[in-house]
Amino acid sequence: MAKTAHTRRGFPFLVVMLLLLCCVHAQANHPPEDDRISVIDFDVENGERFVDALNLNGTASTPLRNASWSVVNISGMTPTTLLSGPFLTSVQPVEEGLFAWTLAVDVPEVDCTCYVEIKVDDVSVSPMVSRLIVYLGDDHHRPVFQEEVDGSGEPMSTSSAASEHAIIVSNEVNLTFSLIQVPTSGEIISVSALVCPAPNGVCTDTPVDVALPFTTGPAGLTLTVSALALELEQGIWQFDFRAKDALLRTTGSTHAVILHDTQPPTVSLNVKSTVDEREPLHVYATVDDGYLGAVYSMTWTLEHESGERRAPLASEFVSDDHLLLNLTEQGVYAIHLTVRDRAGYLTQSTENITVLNIRPTARISLDGLVIKDMGYLTVDAQKDWELNASQSFDNENVDYLWVINDDRSVRGTSVLGSDQLPDSGVHRIELIVFDNDGATHSTVMELEVLAEPTEEGQQASFVVVLLVVLALASVVALRAKRPSAIELPKWTSSGPLHQDRTSPQDRLLDATVE
Repeated sequence: MAKTAHTRRGFPFLVVMLLLLCCVHAQANHPPEDDRISVIDFDVENGERFVDALNLNGTASTPLRNASWSVVNISGMTPTTLLSGPFLTSVQPVEEGLFAWTLAVDVPEVDCTCYVEIKVDDVSVSPMVSRLIVYLGDDHHRPVFQEEVDGSGEPMSTSSAASEHAIIVSNEVNLTFSLIQVPTSGEIISVSALVCPAPNGVCTDTPVDVALPFTTGPAGLTLTVSALALELEQGIWQFDFRAKDALLRTTGSTHAVILHDTQPPTVSLNVKSTVDEREPLHVYATVDDGYLGAVYSMTWTLEHESGERRAPLASEFVSDDHLLLNLTEQGVYAIHLTVRDRAGYLTQSTENITVLNIRPTARISLDGLVIKDMGYLTVDAQKDWELNASQSFDNENVDYLWVINDDRSVRGTSVLGSDQLPDSGVHRIELIVFDNDGATHSTVMELEVLAEPTEEGQQASFVVVLLVVLALASVVALRAKRPSAIELPKWTSSGPLHQDRTSPQDRLLDATVE
């Protein structure tokens, strides 16, 4: 029994632990708060009036941790913060993902046209800002364009007009703005605008004040902007709108940028008409839409005469209006440029170019020595050698074909080695090079491979050398046997020498030789 009672007492504890584990597991599977859309809502509409006390409430999709509030006076030209606080009066959870909040602030003797801002700076959620336009007290009230205050915390009248968000007008356009009016004021009696050309979001001329036709209705204040009535030239125009009620109270200004465009842009291409393969080719585009600050969408297309089309590669763009091409295939190309302006008008320009193929040049070399066409070269069969075609050149890769004695060939290699010509004799060798377009060039040479000497030839050479040696030895021996000196003949007389005169002939007859 004691064991049973102990088990019963432990059972509720186990149930509680299981429930806690389930809750933890369920909470862990919830999507993170920053993945959900965060919203702060007010329970009252813009234009509510409060005297002495500001009491607001609403709902939010987050717990509003680190939520701050402020009251900003926009009665004048410069927004001024009147009151602020670091937290709301209360925040209560209503259900999962929904929280009710309240804000109670004393505002005695405060008279203004203001907006209340609630801002959340929480690292766990995306930054949130929500605003409500209110009238406090009895004075300094004016009508307000809801667009006067944007989501960044500054009045729209001071934010820059990004021309890329311009409203396109070809003739006439109607613009509707939300307008919050003072409860005690009458109807809007006039709408005006300060108009100036602003190609880059800044007025380039003195603004002109113009009156605009308008209507009011449940949607708000609708203005009619006619380019013809305002005599607007083509271009980007900045409008600052203001409305005035029956008590001559004026709104702040709300901003709009209007693009008046009635014609397509003009486009021209500047490019060489003829270019060699792989030669850098610059293509320049000149686009004009008739006004400053024009922005275009440009689409380039390259089309080969074979019908193949492609867009330029990212590496071929120098800028949007400048291409640098390096075309490797010969033929006729069409370069198309399509330009769309911001009003939607299209213009296309096309230029044709011819890409010429450069014929390759064939060259044969041996050990770096280039052999001229129809050249003659002798090599020894006992040595390794190779003919090289790598000095052949083109502006692109080439293929090689060696033709040997017109009866066989070797393709796909730039080297012809001694193993390809094992036989001695004179060989006719032709080198043909091809580029990718089929263009060719060739050069021819004759190569004599000297025969390897035989045993009989070596013996004959030995006999010849021996005979030469013997002949030289004989000459030397004969020269050695000749006398070292030569005796000259002596002349003598057969009798005494007489002084009588005799003829030379008689004297010769009496001479004897010893």
